[in-house]
Amino acid sequence: MLDENNEPLTGVKLVAVEDHDVLFTDFEGTSELTDIRNTKVFKVEYVGYESGYIKVSPNSKKEITIVLRKK
Repeated sequence: MLDENNEPLTGVKLVAVEDHDVLFTDFEGTSELTDIRNTKVFKVEYVGYESGYIKVSPNSKKEITIVLRKK
């Protein structure tokens, strides 16, 4: 997760819409999804930034970069 200046964002929350699993990004702005067997939609939330959704499937890229915009 990056901000508009390509700086990593720590503590971005990803919530799986269907089963409410929660993940947070680390100090480098990264988080790891493991064992994705079915397509999942995650809500991406961070204080002071616009929320959004991302769909992740077993066929998704190995690395996904998300850039968040300030409100």
